Amino acid sequence: MLKKLKITSLYLPGILITALLLRVIFLGTIPNGFFTDEASNAYDAYSILHTLRDQYGEFLPWYFKSANDYREGLYMYLMVPFIKVFGLNPFGARITSAVIGTLTVFLVYHLGKEIFNQKVGLLSALFLAILPWHIHFSRVTFRAILVPCLFCLSLFLFFKSFKRPQWLIGASFLFALNIYTYNSARVFIPLFLLGLATIYWEHLWKNRYYTFWAFITFSILFIPQLIYQLSPEGMARANTVGIQTDINKIVSDYFSYFSPDFLFFEGDPSPRHKINNMGGLYVFQIPLILLGLLLLIKEKKSYKWVLYLWLIFYPIPAAFISPDSAVRTLVVTPLFAIISGYAVGEITDFFKGIWKQIVTFLLIGVVCANLVIYCQRYVFEYSRWHTDVWLSTLGETISYADKTSYECIIYSDHVYGTYAYIMIPFFAQIPPSQYHQYGVDIVQNKLDMGRWQIKDLEKLEKLNTDCLYVLYGESHRDNPKGEDGEIIENKGYQEKFIHSFKDINDIEFYRLVEIEKKT
Repeated sequence: MLKKLKITSLYLPGILITALLLRVIFLGTIPNGFFTDEASNAYDAYSILHTLRDQYGEFLPWYFKSANDYREGLYMYLMVPFIKVFGLNPFGARITSAVIGTLTVFLVYHLGKEIFNQKVGLLSALFLAILPWHIHFSRVTFRAILVPCLFCLSLFLFFKSFKRPQWLIGASFLFALNIYTYNSARVFIPLFLLGLATIYWEHLWKNRYYTFWAFITFSILFIPQLIYQLSPEGMARANTVGIQTDINKIVSDYFSYFSPDFLFFEGDPSPRHKINNMGGLYVFQIPLILLGLLLLIKEKKSYKWVLYLWLIFYPIPAAFISPDSAVRTLVVTPLFAIISGYAVGEITDFFKGIWKQIVTFLLIGVVCANLVIYCQRYVFEYSRWHTDVWLSTLGETISYADKTSYECIIYSDHVYGTYAYIMIPFFAQIPPSQYHQYGVDIVQNKLDMGRWQIKDLEKLEKLNTDCLYVLYGESHRDNPKGEDGEIIENKGYQEKFIHSFKDINDIEFYRLVEIEKKT
């Protein structure tokens, strides 16, 4: 017992420190830029902090309207204390995910220990701590990072109920709370619970008193959410992304989540969801995961069926939307860490004497080499790759413009479209009480915020020469509606350059200009 405590006190803090460092170093600058979803989540939390209302003025909502996609609110409420401490800035917004990600590593240790043993628990925590898939989403303000965290805690309490049946109530509460984290959890959690109940029906029946109250607890949280999801607001996100009905396409997309390209080599096609030319898992994990799944067959513990269940069900919510989505399937990251940890534990236990030391040394070398390569690519390559998708320098441009003395600032809606509206209150630090008075609503196209006005320059009959204009940069040619400069020129005006920021690749994405009538 003393030896086990010594091992835990030595290795677990080291793993957690490693996990935290991988998630917080350069957090405010890598990813290089700040995305609209991040700004929306953070400004909602900022608004709750100061007014107890979201950005639309709704009092302590369960779901946040945001850009009309009605997001689950749990993540935003968890952001509030971090915004209070670190302020409304990219680091202050992202630190919530970093802490949740690190906490998940801690929970995976306990889950792996509960399912197998302490050694596997430590190895599982180590693998999750260094997993590219999990690190990436621990460094951005996406609420999906809550799913694996709460799921692992829920599952851990369920396993604890075999010793103390009253934990069934706590587990059911957390399983239900998980549904308020992210869209995919609304499908995954009920499906998983049906499978879990099938596997452990004897345990549930034997402790039917606690099972009954666990069911009541889950229902109290689940039923209101289900009713809401069937409402127009609840279906808003589903209608936006589109739910597939073609069974052949659903099956095809389901199996895409088991393809080596998605898992190990290419990953999610979105540059916001991965680093370049790399999957969410390390290539060296291929034999570990295959071996782990095979070795699980020999295990006599019923826990193994829970792991298989987890693996089979994780792609289902995403398969109804699209293939290869890393964010919709984030719940599986702890599972791959646990299977990898289990495989390494079995491998090192198989060898004895000097061979055990050699194999252990080789495994440590492989893990360290891959981690170093990943860190090098993340810090030095990813920060330069696709900076446009993270809207690099847009925040600096808005902040600079807001500090000028112009009475009005016109933000061209060609600059990433109207959905970038939320970047203005975030980077201009508009007080929520003031912002609420503007009645901003993207659905009704009410996007003006005092001196800030979001306009389609093509539709304006006359341009205001007293205003500062935020336009696409001269070196940015990805404008489907036509170059802003050409629009201004065609209307009989000419530009006077004021300021611009160049990104790490020396690209000018946005520029600030005055305009005047041509002479």
